[in-house]
Amino acid sequence: MDCKSANEINIAGFLMSKGINPNKTVGNSFWYCSPIRNERSPSFKVNRDKNIWYDFGTNNGGSLIDLVCRMYHVEVPGALLILSGVSVADRISFIDRRVDISPPARIRIMQIDSLKNKALLQYLINRKINPLFTSRYSAEVTYQVGSNVKSFFAIGFKNDQGGYELRNKYIKLSTSPKDITTIEGRNHLAVNIFEGFMDFLSALTYFKTDRSGCDTIVLNGVGFVKRILDRLPGYQTINLFLDNDKAGLETADQIQLIRPDAINRSMIIYPDFKDFNDFLKSRY
Repeated sequence: MDCKSANEINIAGFLMSKGINPNKTVGNSFWYCSPIRNERSPSFKVNRDKNIWYDFGTNNGGSLIDLVCRMYHVEVPGALLILSGVSVADRISFIDRRVDISPPARIRIMQIDSLKNKALLQYLINRKINPLFTSRYSAEVTYQVGSNVKSFFAIGFKNDQGGYELRNKYIKLSTSPKDITTIEGRNHLAVNIFEGFMDFLSALTYFKTDRSGCDTIVLNGVGFVKRILDRLPGYQTINLFLDNDKAGLETADQIQLIRPDAINRSMIIYPDFKDFNDFLKSRY
């Protein structure tokens, strides 16, 4: 996928595919609570006709690629990889104009090793995550994309079906199959639920431990919350570490409908930050 075809994808549809829906519609514009920062009153506008966005809180705006770069903290090559990973069906559902649609590039894992790449370790350090606390759960993954024979490196986090979440300075990708990650702790009567694995690694650094005292579930995306709902009655204590954005709060509400006693630790530990890692970075 090139920049031209990526920017022809409808921004509002892309946000909807990520569980982000407009708070209101005014004329030809959708208004949202900003997906690139934490806010409670919508000040993020998407012009449906021009397919551009503007965030009045930061005075920034632009194309879909600009938005993806800000949402996922990547540069343009990483944004293109993220957008190329959108399924064909989803891309058709939110493309406004007729464009040439090609299948998403398949990610092939070539090798999995212990994490030792200096650039990947520095990426963790830049996000204030201590690699000493995270080596048990993260790996160094060598992968290729599509027909490209060039190999890339990323921090890998394995899910319950053997797929991987991949992160480095430039990309945020997932391999198939995509699923939740379950990590057994010493105490099976309590569970910590995280939205993403970088939040889980941030928590390990924050609490200065390389092993959770209780069970852990990493959703690897709020869309997978339905896969854990039937597990909730089996726990006496449920701690939620989700993002403080619309999607995260809605997911917390969904869990608390089944377990009203579930504790939203996000609103206790980092109420003024979007996620655990943003909070961690603010402390150092």
